[in-house]
Amino acid sequence: MMNLNGKNILFKIEKICSWNLNIPKTVYAPREDTYLLADAIIKIGIKVGNAMEIGCGSGALSMLMAHLGWNVTSWDINPNAVLATKSNAKSNGLDGKIKVEHNETGDKLKFDSNLTLIVWNLPYLNPLKDGEEHLEFIEDAAYIDIDNGGWSQKLIDELKKSKISDNCVILLLFRVHPISPSSPSSWKMQGWAARRINYLILGDEKLEVYAFWKPAFNQPPLILDECESTMDEAKLLSTKGWNRVVANNQLNGRGRRYSTWDSKSGDMTATWLISKSILKDIDIGLLQIEIGSIVSNALGANLKWPNDILSNDFKKIGGIILESSDAENCIRLGIGINKNRRNIEGVEASGWIEKFDKYSNMDIFALIDAALSSRFEVNYIKSDLKYLDYLENSWISLSRFLSRGVSASIHNNKFQERVVKLNENGSLDFVNYNILINSDKIDEIYWRYFIKI
Repeated sequence: MMNLNGKNILFKIEKICSWNLNIPKTVYAPREDTYLLADAIIKIGIKVGNAMEIGCGSGALSMLMAHLGWNVTSWDINPNAVLATKSNAKSNGLDGKIKVEHNETGDKLKFDSNLTLIVWNLPYLNPLKDGEEHLEFIEDAAYIDIDNGGWSQKLIDELKKSKISDNCVILLLFRVHPISPSSPSSWKMQGWAARRINYLILGDEKLEVYAFWKPAFNQPPLILDECESTMDEAKLLSTKGWNRVVANNQLNGRGRRYSTWDSKSGDMTATWLISKSILKDIDIGLLQIEIGSIVSNALGANLKWPNDILSNDFKKIGGIILESSDAENCIRLGIGINKNRRNIEGVEASGWIEKFDKYSNMDIFALIDAALSSRFEVNYIKSDLKYLDYLENSWISLSRFLSRGVSASIHNNKFQERVVKLNENGSLDFVNYNILINSDKIDEIYWRYFIKI
């Protein structure tokens, strides 16, 4: 029996498994983060198939996936971890479903096209500075992240070289506080949808597990070279799945209240179908603000209530419109984002080119598509985010805008009111001399901008 100066630990999940594991020296033993990732594997809802665990350590998570029915490939940079996983799997009758390899993160790592799940408890200790004491090399690889986007970015780069299945889901554990080099945001910026599965606070640390997938599991949108309106074209889309239409040139788009949306060739103009089932959990008024929050965050822009997207110098970049009818079981979400700065009916507007100078309209579409898919695509990936989380996220986006030297008043009142709250129906609460005033009417709110950056 393997020992290698190790210790025995019980790995137990109520009603699922109970295994005695031998943990050699330098091998990462199951801890709270292991159980957090195990909980995500159990609850995520993916149909079992072929899985890979990166950095298998003791083998606890690989054994769990094998026990749940997965065919598992495991690897680790630490040869003692490879031995531990093999030994622990054999001792518990699971070695026939787990293939264990000694490997390194890099060009030697290959992802088979039949993989449907990749799991990694990412190293999340910050890189060591010059002069700081190092662990043994194989321990450094298990615990310490790297610079330039972390091991998470390294994985993204490796996946780009591989032909993984369109249905593959990546399940990763991050330390989000204190901040580590590896971050969920790097996936969103490169076209992956992201959904938080669970989280855990340990003292001053916060750990989160995210699932990543390609929007619509890599099924492309309908791309039109030219059309009158993507909102009208979306009426012809199937209502099953994550469906969207994008046009390189929209001739007759519309904004709120059927006003004209001034589009130029090369702008990002697109429409998504969102299931009306979302309205069981959120008021339509708050929904449009939440969407504005999602889009503005994806673009690194500002959200002006209720759903205008503004640049850092308070010029409008884009807008959002929601439409539906009683005969439709989906909401049509139209989004228009300007590429270049220009004058629209005497008002100077901005464009994404000032921030994303090398991006095409399809690049901007991919950013927004991933962000919207993360929240609204209906699939088997379960999220732990609740209604109040999204209310809070929307309020944070609005507060960030207001904190940049913006004030609002009702009917251009000479006494400036102060916005103090976003309500669950999407309306705003103002305070004026301790009097609470509520408004959900765009036309009665007057905005002032005192700082331009």
